Amino acid sequence: MAVFFVIAEPLFGSSGNLQNLASQSAVLAMVAAGQLFAVLGGGIDLSVGAQVGLLSIIAVDLSHILPLGLVFLATLAVGCLVGLINGLAVTRLKISPIIATVAMLQILTGVNLAYTKGLPRRNFDPLYTALGTQKILGLPIAAILAVVVAIVAAFVLRRTVFGRYTYAIGGNSDAALLSGINVRSVKLGTYVVCSLFAALGALTLSSRTGSGIPDLGSGLEITSIAAVFIGGIAWGGGRGTVLGAMLGVILIAMLGNGLDLLSVQTNVQTIVTGILMAAAVALTQLRRGSRA
Repeated sequence: MAVFFVIAEPLFGSSGNLQNLASQSAVLAMVAAGQLFAVLGGGIDLSVGAQVGLLSIIAVDLSHILPLGLVFLATLAVGCLVGLINGLAVTRLKISPIIATVAMLQILTGVNLAYTKGLPRRNFDPLYTALGTQKILGLPIAAILAVVVAIVAAFVLRRTVFGRYTYAIGGNSDAALLSGINVRSVKLGTYVVCSLFAALGALTLSSRTGSGIPDLGSGLEITSIAAVFIGGIAWGGGRGTVLGAMLGVILIAMLGNGLDLLSVQTNVQTIVTGILMAAAVALTQLRRGSRA
């Protein structure tokens, strides 16, 4: 795909466009890394887009009255609280992950609009916008943060008990329970991690735009899920990697950027992304079936 776009539009391979591509994909990478935890544990979170909107508003409002460090900590804490509520709904109330997180999506959307009356919050202070707009050694800070998030996510999943238990529960929750794993607690943890990474994405996106907007994260729930499944993560959980999810993010970002440069309409981009998502899930299922 990269070769095709470079040939079709040489501007695609320019350093300026590649830096722009890295900045644009950073937020999706963070949200997709969190979505990966929920999916690997056998769940899904359809509320991450609304979470990004709410947390961006909270971050901007707090930035006018608190030091920046406290703003970040408070925003991350609220994100974890939302994840905790999602996790409790799924693990304690036994609500389907799709229903529970769609309900949260509706609730947060209403809260966002009621709180702001549909009006954006603004903070263009250079200190606040540094995370989303500045560079270190020529690399966007947002992209560096996304790489750090991916590395941490990979470490947690592959090198910690929590990560191994997440794979076990996604693979077979009944067997995990019989093995002595506290399935409820681990599943609850996957939703908290998902929302924590969504909060990081909200801080980055709000910093880049200097805004807190109710629908700032609109569509991220779909694109993060698409990135996860395009990256080869199995539907129902238990199988997949952070690398796969990040490759899914890169493919989606590359596709959108390249088609924009070729002046292709946005609706066509959405159709192509949907086709890629369906194909990826189908191929994963076929591959698993051939191994059975």
